Amino acid sequence: MRRMDSWFAAIVVGLVLAVLASFVFGIDAVLNMVSTIFAVGVAAILVAVMTAFLAAIGWVVVRDAIDEIGSDRQEGRPWLWRCVGLAGIAGIILDGIVGAWNVYQKHILFSIAVEEIPFAGVPVLMALAAYPFKWIEGLVLRWRKAPR
Repeated sequence: MRRMDSWFAAIVVGLVLAVLASFVFGIDAVLNMVSTIFAVGVAAILVAVMTAFLAAIGWVVVRDAIDEIGSDRQEGRPWLWRCVGLAGIAGIILDGIVGAWNVYQKHILFSIAVEEIPFAGVPVLMALAAYPFKWIEGLVLRWRKAPR
């Protein structure tokens, strides 16, 4: 019960200060200040929740990729292709972030902004080349295991 009393006291003090500020600065200024504080608080909470969500998803993806690569290596299956594919996907995401920044800074279309990024096609090529790389790596591993 003691905690609730302290919260209640803080709210009452805040309201009394708001009433006093409305006498000193005017009601419009106080309402603008309250709405600004509310909007900034909600925006900060949303950014924090989205950041935590993206960090959690990133952690799960990286952890699972490391586990899959480790199990493939132990079982003698092709695994380097995963590194190539993940690097390509990371590059595609980075190109999207840079493209969005260019859109914001230069006020141009997203497709034009991505086209202006040097070597923007390399991550796409890496992601698409991962499976042929897997097939080649599988052939090399079979060739190494074959009796001579």
